Amino acid sequence: MVASDSSGLEASNFALEVLDALPDATAVLDQTGTIVAVNRAWRMFSIDNGGRPEATGVGVNYLEVCARAAQAGCTDASDVITGLQAVLAGETVESDREYPCPSPTAGRWFNSRITPIGGSTGGAVASHVNISRRVTSEHVLAHQASHDPLTGLGNRLLFSEKLTEALRLRPGRKPIADVGVLYIDLDKFKSINDTYGHDAGDEVLLTAAHRLRSTVRPEDAVARMGGDEFAVCAPRITPKGLRSLTQRIDAALAEPHGVHGHSLSIRGSVGSYLATAGDSVVEALRQADKDMYLVKDRDHPPLGAALEV
Repeated sequence: MVASDSSGLEASNFALEVLDALPDATAVLDQTGTIVAVNRAWRMFSIDNGGRPEATGVGVNYLEVCARAAQAGCTDASDVITGLQAVLAGETVESDREYPCPSPTAGRWFNSRITPIGGSTGGAVASHVNISRRVTSEHVLAHQASHDPLTGLGNRLLFSEKLTEALRLRPGRKPIADVGVLYIDLDKFKSINDTYGHDAGDEVLLTAAHRLRSTVRPEDAVARMGGDEFAVCAPRITPKGLRSLTQRIDAALAEPHGVHGHSLSIRGSVGSYLATAGDSVVEALRQADKDMYLVKDRDHPPLGAALEV
């Protein structure tokens, strides 16, 4: 009998040691969702984030912990509750959910994984796997796929998405205000590359991108469409507002560029189109591009007058 008790105690201690060895914050829950054991990673995570053992440790019902988090505005907590209830009820064999959990000094992501405990005991194991490194890498790749590597502006793909959203009709709701679309081409830009080299051309593109960012409204989206072409999506704008924005951009781009000891005057042809909700992205861009060529032919000097050294 003594040997049997000793074996049981050793097995229990071994189970706790195994639990503590797990790298992810893990808690064992009974059939009601009450926490019956936690590992070291769970305790340390709570302490590091200002938590208290009596609020998140053994004896606390994890459903209630999640409910308090949901009431505090954490929308993911409600989903965790639903998943945990489904696991405890035997309706699913696993509940997984990725969620952000930032600290004051770092952006972090975790995966909440809840699995059932078999046998007559029942209950579940809840673990929180730190996936910050993976999610950060995904965000970096997504940013690279949607942004111009030189200027940091959105690329054509991202601009199309922004413009699509701005022009989208919302069923049952009044259409939003008109959307301004501007298409911009730097005049005689090829002459910069041919005369001063591509490094100088890159400097001009970087300066133009900075001026565009500084000139548009906070709600406007700016993109480099390729080469020396840029575009702006200006949602909720009036005809007067679009004219004013076009004039400000034209004036900003007309300022000389200081590159490699030279003062280069590179004008920008700014075409504009006032689209309405329901218009197609392709047509809105086509109209703005068409207007840009009209401006180029009408206002800007011929080849030879574009560079001032």
